[in-house]
Amino acid sequence: MQIVIDKEAVKASFSKAAHQYDAFADLQREIGNHLISLINFNKTYSKVLDLGCGTGYFSRLLTDLTELSSLTCFDLSPSMLEQANDKLSSRKHVNSYQLIQGDIDHLPFIRQQFDLIFSSLVLQWSEDLACCLKQIKKALYEQGKLCFSTLLSGSLFELEQAWSNVDNEKHINQFLTQQQVFDALKMAGFNQIELTTETRIKRFPSLLTVMKALKGIGANHVHGSKHNSLTGRQLLKKLDQGYQTFVDNNGLYCLSYQVCYVVAQ
Repeated sequence: MQIVIDKEAVKASFSKAAHQYDAFADLQREIGNHLISLINFNKTYSKVLDLGCGTGYFSRLLTDLTELSSLTCFDLSPSMLEQANDKLSSRKHVNSYQLIQGDIDHLPFIRQQFDLIFSSLVLQWSEDLACCLKQIKKALYEQGKLCFSTLLSGSLFELEQAWSNVDNEKHINQFLTQQQVFDALKMAGFNQIELTTETRIKRFPSLLTVMKALKGIGANHVHGSKHNSLTGRQLLKKLDQGYQTFVDNNGLYCLSYQVCYVVAQ
């Protein structure tokens, strides 16, 4: 499945969020930590790629978990890479790391460059997952391991339904199904695939905090979206009315994420 993504707009969105990202990224840390728990660190991974490293939170964590000879941090946003550099430059035991700015759909790596590629909540930004995964497989050693998490269809369902109370425009990005992710892995040539899924629900005190949380991590860009004719209080009122079905008994606004975890080699 191919989609058209304005990568410059995505880069701008995440770059704008870079300095505040860590303050809003509690769910992203939970998901990434679970992904890391699926990796067997009894084996040493010496050449590691953090694909879509963001602020470098997991890049830094990976340096504590395995004896690296080299670490590559790759991200679309130069501002995110600056944050990652700040985290890693203070780590005295990090021997060698490099920062590369680029697009996950056009990877610059040579054949068999890494023995572990880690990527948390990034591959949903690929225009063609199967093609992206083929490039990833090429960059892995023959016995190398790919560990990634991504969002599946049904994520942000509550917000999508709330927007339908406002207009018929597209306000939520469409995510792949579990089967589509599995098919993309097979098309890319991965044969040993462990795939698990879960639903995570975040709760917010208000609609405004829902919107601020998405903006705070730079995930508020919607592919092909149009500006709404409603503005300000008028828009928020209609949106809030549409969200009421998803407000729990404690008055908290629920927002669900369908998460897919993959360990493949």
